[in-house]
Amino acid sequence: MTHDFIFPKYRYENMSTHLESGFPKSNKMAKRVSLEGISVCIFDINGVLIDSNRANALALARAFTEDPALRDRIVALYLQLTGIDRGTKIRRVREQIIGRPFKDNEFQRHWDRVKEFTRESMIGAPLLPGCRETLEELGRRRLKRVALSNTPAKELKEILAAKRIDTLFDVIRGGGDRPKSESLMRVINELALDRDACVFIGDGKGDYQAATHAGIRFIAIDPGTGEFDPYGGFEGPYRDLAHWGRETLISEQ
Repeated sequence: MTHDFIFPKYRYENMSTHLESGFPKSNKMAKRVSLEGISVCIFDINGVLIDSNRANALALARAFTEDPALRDRIVALYLQLTGIDRGTKIRRVREQIIGRPFKDNEFQRHWDRVKEFTRESMIGAPLLPGCRETLEELGRRRLKRVALSNTPAKELKEILAAKRIDTLFDVIRGGGDRPKSESLMRVINELALDRDACVFIGDGKGDYQAATHAGIRFIAIDPGTGEFDPYGGFEGPYRDLAHWGRETLISEQ
């Protein structure tokens, strides 16, 4: 039997054969997820759609210091602070690495520098496997696609436009100096979303905790870091959206 499941530039002749591109075969099978009853997919951005986590860590380090050893320490701390808003990350670095409180307008100066460097890093970072194909397929299925990030809204829209994926979202919501859990609840309430019909796709424990707090399903993305090893009650983890798409979007055809 032949299946005509077509993504732009990719054709899948048979679901049981090796997929040529877009959604590759995996060695580790994640828990199968069904989209039955789901009408809204909410996406974290960094580490899910754009491969920008390490680049953003370096951007934050650059905003604080030019010392290579200190930058390495800041990068290491940043990569532990997954799913946490930018303001909290800046404060944690100041407390745990620099070791002294902010003076006068120092926080705002650091915020502005992080904003500048992060925009550069995200625009320069590549899209992760399956990003565009997944968003396009969900659009064909008429599911609402929501971008939700700790990146401030104006900056986020500029980045998604530069990556040419802004038109693949129905809603784009940024964050700022507030927890991801608050940002997620805001978008749920603002759009009057049915929580039972929503799923949140993220790559960090902060994303998982936000979904748990909001009472919606969570799909974990993890390329092999063990980010979600201590947790349960989520679906996955999947290596990337390509992996999730192969297991879910193609398997349901």
